[in-house]
Amino acid sequence: MTDLATCPHSVDWSEFRPFEHDGMTEFFARKREEEPVFFDQGTGYWIVTRRDDVRAIFADPDRFSAANVHDPLTAYPPELVAYLKEEGFRRDKTQANCDRPKHTRIRQVAQSFLNIRQFKTREPQIREMVEAAVNKLRGRGRVDLVDDFAYELPARVLFLLLGVPDIDARKIKVWADSRFDMISGDADFEAKMEAGRQVMDFWNYCGAIIADRQKNPGDDYPSHLLAAHARDPDAISLGEIQNLTFGVLLAGHETTTNAIGNTMHMLLRDREEWDRLVNEPTLAPAYVEEGLRAGPPVVIWRRVTTEEVKVGDVTLPEGAPIMMSLASANRDEAHFACPHDFEGTRANARDHVSFGYGIHFCMGAPLAKLELKLVLELLSQAFPNMTLVPDTDPHWQRTILVRGPGRLLVDLNE
Repeated sequence: MTDLATCPHSVDWSEFRPFEHDGMTEFFARKREEEPVFFDQGTGYWIVTRRDDVRAIFADPDRFSAANVHDPLTAYPPELVAYLKEEGFRRDKTQANCDRPKHTRIRQVAQSFLNIRQFKTREPQIREMVEAAVNKLRGRGRVDLVDDFAYELPARVLFLLLGVPDIDARKIKVWADSRFDMISGDADFEAKMEAGRQVMDFWNYCGAIIADRQKNPGDDYPSHLLAAHARDPDAISLGEIQNLTFGVLLAGHETTTNAIGNTMHMLLRDREEWDRLVNEPTLAPAYVEEGLRAGPPVVIWRRVTTEEVKVGDVTLPEGAPIMMSLASANRDEAHFACPHDFEGTRANARDHVSFGYGIHFCMGAPLAKLELKLVLELLSQAFPNMTLVPDTDPHWQRTILVRGPGRLLVDLNE
């Protein structure tokens, strides 16, 4: 077993560094013991590190509002605010960042399509897509598992649900990356303005999908939402439908790309675990759960208090912004034995909080797990001798929200 806390590139943090990866594990291990709830001056947020506290916050949506989930970490430049307003960007609070009763109303409509039954009916198509992506790697010797495999694949899976043609998946990825940079990155002024222009293209593309489905309904998510609106306009509005489509195309693939990259990175660093998966591919679902626990694609999630409330031993005032460290909660020694070890047979790996908990639990979790299972099964069987290229920088993403390697060089060793 590889102790992930002793990665040779890790560094010692003395304070919270939200945009960095190396050293994060060690920092939160100390904080869970010494100061499990602490205030970070740099971000202006209270940081929560222990699993029990994170679960309690997720389980109490009335005292811990989701309203700030998609707020920018730093205020947009006035020029960007004006540009988005002039161009008609209307990103309303719809699902992850709204509270009851609105959340309940919208989730009921969305979940009647985004559910495990719908995902399972598309499993044969998804398997074919993963097989095709694996086959494209054959004979290439050295590849980048992110750029050559994991970057576009989850977006193409989403196209099945959205009923869109085989458009430029890479363009969708660029749009989504731009949106994440706006919300949770540390880009400079010019980069934020360019991200805003990309996001407007993204927003208008989603509007075009809705307009087309109004004329040409099909068996897809936007058509389902429009049918619900036609039956009862009070159940969901046209604006909410565009926001939901935008949200799915934003988060429904970026997190899965990161989950593939994180899990494969950890697996290939531990030859014992990789060889075990190769010899027992039926263990893929267990490795999916352990990968999500040890390397969550989303490392921070936010809430804001609606009243004075106690978290752990700390009393927070009303209106206190909170960051829950999902990465820290998933390695809490109080719940996971030897939490820094990557163990495919860990009995309680499913107890991770990588998809949240409670009424906001991610509706796309079953789809992400299905994709990850197929990826692990097919990659391990196609390239059993695959190895990481040593001493290469994974180029970890510099956002406070999502975390994954930007590059994962491997030798296929066919």
